[in-house]
Order: sequence, then structure tokens, then C-alpha cells
Amino acid sequence: MNKQPKVLVVDSDISFVKLAKIALEDSSYQVLTASNRREGLETARRDTPDMVIIGALEPHGDAFKLHREFRGNHRTHDMPMLVVDVRPEEHWQKGWRRSEGMDMDVEGYVSRPIEPGELVELVGGILERTAKAKSANSGMALDRMEELLKRVGQLEASLVR
Repeated sequence: MNKQPKVLVVDSDISFVKLAKIALEDSSYQVLTASNRREGLETARRDTPDMVIIGALEPHGDAFKLHREFRGNHRTHDMPMLVVDVRPEEHWQKGWRRSEGMDMDVEGYVSRPIEPGELVELVGGILERTAKAKSANSGMALDRMEELLKRVGQLEASLVR
């Protein structure tokens, strides 16, 4: 039995949170929600989601701070993130303002409005890509371990002689 992927939605806009929750749950995702940066951090640390969607957070700048805090924490560093930014005309007021050089290390970025089906498709694509990358990294780690075990065996053999 496959486990339901767990997605954390962090956004101050309750209508967006409801839309995302319904769309994702209808597509067999387990959805966690938070309405501010502090709640988002606590939920991610406690429940270890497979991915997080970061939207608009008040006060201004909290979404970017949350992103930085996730990337700076060893438990959440590799967690895939999708930014769902406010409409471009709202950037001056409460958006991420990408043009100002804010460096975002995220797996996806989209502006509102977003259709529920598009959101589900983006989440599925990000989770699929990150699962493949993790699998490839695990394979490389196993290859390195096998090589190290061979070297250890060779060292043991030379010491026994």
C-alpha cells in the first residue's frame, strides 16, 4: 500500500488554502495547513511533509523568510518547495519581488491565479522529479559504499598476510 504524499500549504489567504486543500485531497494527497511562518515551521518540523507550498504570508517578507528557514534547517533543507506568488500587480505590496534579486532555491514558482488542476499537476511533477533524484542519489551512495567495502576487504587481506 502506497502512503499518501504529505503536502504542507502555508499561506495567509484562507481562500487559497481551502482551494489547495480540496484540490490536493481530491487527488489523494494528505494536506497540512498553516496560516503563518511560525505555524509553517512548527508543522514541517513535527509532521515532516514530502513537500511544501509557500504562498503569500503576512507580514510582508515572511514567505521569503520561511523559505530561507526551511533551506537552513537540516530537517527541512531538502524538502521540495513550490512558491505560489501573489498576482504580479500585488508584488509591490506583498509579493516575493523576484526582480530584486531574492535568491530562491525552489522546485517550482507560479503566480496567481492558479487553477486547482494546474496546482495538482505541479505538485505531482515536483514530487515525481524529486523522488527520481533521491533514488539516483541513493544508487550513487550504494555504489560508493560497495567500493569502500571492497577497499576495506583488500586492506584486511593485506594485513592478514
